[in-house]
Amino acid sequence: MASKSQKNFCLKYKNTNIDIIVKKNKLSRNYKFTFDKKNLRGLVSIPKYVSFNEGFTFAEKNAEWIHNQISSFSPLIFIENNSKILFEGRTKKIIFKNEAYTNVFIKKDDIIIKGEKKKHKIILRDWMKKRTLSTLNDIIENYSKKLKVNVKKIRLSHSYNYWGYCNSEGVISINWRLIFAPLDVMNYIVAHELSHLIEFNHSDKFWHQVESLCPDYKKQIKWLKKNDNYLYRVRFD
Repeated sequence: MASKSQKNFCLKYKNTNIDIIVKKNKLSRNYKFTFDKKNLRGLVSIPKYVSFNEGFTFAEKNAEWIHNQISSFSPLIFIENNSKILFEGRTKKIIFKNEAYTNVFIKKDDIIIKGEKKKHKIILRDWMKKRTLSTLNDIIENYSKKLKVNVKKIRLSHSYNYWGYCNSEGVISINWRLIFAPLDVMNYIVAHELSHLIEFNHSDKFWHQVESLCPDYKKQIKWLKKNDNYLYRVRFD
């Protein structure tokens, strides 16, 4: 049964088929067009009284924009045997080895994954998340002592929209995909979020706080702006 709140369309532009989902939003007063980085499709939000076809027409008028967003994610980088990826900012080759037991280790420029056939990707992804969490624990422990703030819980985020998040209760959420970036970038994101536990804004005082932990934070921001799409382009399936 078709949903009464959304409808799927296909936008054809420059020999590319782009999936478009038009959704009706009770609270919306205007048209809004966003890019779904995870599923590589366009999302159009429209007021309840506007027709789905009008929403799709709005997408057609902005075809160049959504096409550019899709193109910026091309090509996707799939984790396969012998594929190469950035890992902690350095190029590594993925090596799958069929073994009865499970193990992951780094040897020079290779990440070697041992395990049963067809389970290597799951093993690698789990290992990367555990490594990310371990690295985060060390960074957060160090920075929280310097700032004299209390971090109650550390979470790994799977978001395709933000790198870090914190709340006033001391819960810190960091995107695990930062494992592909240089460790200095992860340090900056942690410094940014922990500084929010003192200053819940982006005032000069806040940025001075970030700089006290991460003196070259502007360099890390620049790296993220240039390479953030890469971190999302790496796919396990």
